[in-house]
Amino acid sequence: MKVKSKFKHNTINIIKILFLFFILSPINLLSQQRYDITFKIRDIYDSTIIIKSYFGKDIIVIDTLRKNKDNSFHLVKDNINKGIGIVGVGKYEIFTFLFDKSNKFEIEMDGDWNYLVKGCMDNDLYFEFQKANTNIRKLEKNLKKELKDNNIANKDSLENIYREESKSFINFQNQFYKNYPNHLMTKLVTAFEDPKIPEHFLKGKELDTLQLKEFVYYYRKHYWDKFDFSDPRLLGTPYFFKKLKTYISDITLQKGDSIGESIKDVVLLASKNNGEIYAKYIVDNYLKSYRNVPFSYSEEKFVGIVDRVINSQTTPWISISEIETLRIESDKLRPLLPNKIFKNIEGKDFEGKTYDLYDLKNKYIIVYFWSAGCESCKMNLEVLEKFYRDFKKVYDFEIFSIDLDDNMDKSLSFRKNHPFDWIVLKDSPENLKEKYNLDIEMTPDLYLLDRDKKIINHTPIYNQIEETIRRIEKKE
Repeated sequence: MKVKSKFKHNTINIIKILFLFFILSPINLLSQQRYDITFKIRDIYDSTIIIKSYFGKDIIVIDTLRKNKDNSFHLVKDNINKGIGIVGVGKYEIFTFLFDKSNKFEIEMDGDWNYLVKGCMDNDLYFEFQKANTNIRKLEKNLKKELKDNNIANKDSLENIYREESKSFINFQNQFYKNYPNHLMTKLVTAFEDPKIPEHFLKGKELDTLQLKEFVYYYRKHYWDKFDFSDPRLLGTPYFFKKLKTYISDITLQKGDSIGESIKDVVLLASKNNGEIYAKYIVDNYLKSYRNVPFSYSEEKFVGIVDRVINSQTTPWISISEIETLRIESDKLRPLLPNKIFKNIEGKDFEGKTYDLYDLKNKYIIVYFWSAGCESCKMNLEVLEKFYRDFKKVYDFEIFSIDLDDNMDKSLSFRKNHPFDWIVLKDSPENLKEKYNLDIEMTPDLYLLDRDKKIINHTPIYNQIEETIRRIEKKE
């Protein structure tokens, strides 16, 4: 939402609304079909259950089912994405199942969570796999408890039992993967195997620290080797986004250019391997995560993605007009990214005295755009006031603030009640746009600069400025 003259909108609420809009409006990219499923769940006293499914990082509510006279629940629904489904009661998840090839089947669960599936081999195998996994985890938990609670327990005997059962479970898994290579569980296990470490990166059994940089590059390059991008079901599980998040957040340098390059690599890889649905999801997710979020770390990543990923070759599904819009937004942010020189603003305070931003020689300068009529500007303002009062000399910083409210009476009244000790100029958003090409659309809006007027951080939250200064000072 663009606000040019009056800043009465709560910035944080606007951001939350935009975010909710995005996550509640996912693009339907997965393979979809009609399902006719009957659920029979014994010893459940609720009259309704909720059926959900996964979509990347989100959980989508498919339907709420009411109990029939025969105590069953019946789902008939079109356009459901393949993947893992959830049966829930209220806030609780009862069990998961598969939306897969079979579109008409029945799942019955008794009071001891034994299953009976009719008409769907994929789900029958899924429950068999889940039961075997649950049993070995339960055995492990019970044996650990026994060893902890029973001082006279035969440790060797218990450990031998666990070894034999673990061996049996591993054999079951391997046989499962061999017999059912296209089952979703097999595809998931394969997709999330880590790249095998070549011997030349090892020093004995440990990673050679002298080759750490080369290994990280190798690991990132081969991270997706076993992921089947041609299988859309993996996007319908909670595991794809976990793998993607690890790739972007943990093994990619957290700089805009690096993140843009990593996203470009996986988008091209997905598109090359018949995985355009993944390419679209990845681009859509990260654009929405960083677009229109007024923080330096988001703006830097947004620009990096637009620069390296958004074009007619890499993202052909995005229209030419939308590509142009994204580029315009990116170019608008570019001069205000970290390490860029901030504009030299000059203006007069309420007494008519002229101030020039570049005349300030402090180690840090906080450029603070606000509005007397802006309610969100008043929230937690005492944090900035206290920080200025207690640490101005300690950290050698100054605040260069500009009141952008178009109502002079409100500005004078606010100034009377808040006689700030820092610099307070009076200006308008229109003048800032015309004179400095600065679009200040919402307040509060703060930029932290260094002595050379290079941008260190941008945020609408007061305490983040304080945290940034303290973090820098601690390092020094």
